[in-house]
Amino acid sequence: MQHTPDPDELDTEITSIHAEIRNLQKRKRILTSSLLTTDPIQKLLQKSQTSTNEDLATLSPLAQAAGKHNETNHHRIAFGVTAFPFKDPTPSNTSNLLGIRIEVCTRNGQFTKPYYVLLRNDRKRLRIHQHTVPAFISIAKLESAYLPRLAEDPELVKNARRQDLQGFARELRRELVGWHMRVDAVEFLREKLGLEGSVVDGSPDRDTGVVSVAAVALEARYVRLEWTDGRVGRFKLSNGGIVERAVVIGDQGRDKKTEDAMTGGGGRVETVLDRLRVERVSLSP
Repeated sequence: MQHTPDPDELDTEITSIHAEIRNLQKRKRILTSSLLTTDPIQKLLQKSQTSTNEDLATLSPLAQAAGKHNETNHHRIAFGVTAFPFKDPTPSNTSNLLGIRIEVCTRNGQFTKPYYVLLRNDRKRLRIHQHTVPAFISIAKLESAYLPRLAEDPELVKNARRQDLQGFARELRRELVGWHMRVDAVEFLREKLGLEGSVVDGSPDRDTGVVSVAAVALEARYVRLEWTDGRVGRFKLSNGGIVERAVVIGDQGRDKKTEDAMTGGGGRVETVLDRLRVERVSLSP
């Protein structure tokens, strides 16, 4: 009798195939852009500008678009934070604003949507008017530290701290970059375990026994792991990609050896699965 595939298995396979197609299409776009901006291809296309060859003529718009895209990326990389004047279109007492645009590049070479902070002038002091920064980043705390307001007491105004707009923008970008690095790290671990694109985690990694890896919240400050033997773990991830602390609990209580493996060896999150594999092999009979 012919075996009838389980509908859940088919859905999982279809989801996995769709995810693989998206990854391949993304990689194709990146490779095409990279190839068209290389020196040999650019020289070849420049020489062919006077040619009447139709095939090369059709490549010219692609090359020009790739060149403009490459130039934009260079600007984004070199100038991750830019300031610009902005006029508020809504009726307001302070229509002339100062805008800050922050660019963040993810590990796949793509830039996220820019983050904006609009500042208004209040008694010769800059104050945040509006922003698009995620709520879990305490922009109010950064404003208090780097853009202090003037006190009401005239005597205190004389000794007021100077505002540091450059420091504010630098620290805000550091927080945003750190967040995206943590999110990228979780995605990287899921890719290594073959969990990317899966609707439900459940296929264990044979070398580590890990069945699930996921960020605890949108902030991705804490990452949760599950093992096939029922153990559950959580580790804290720093902005620099270091596993700062880890807790693993099983039927017998705390698993100190696994915790030490997760934080040891320099603590880099990229190699945490490798350390877990080594720890698992050392414990096997």
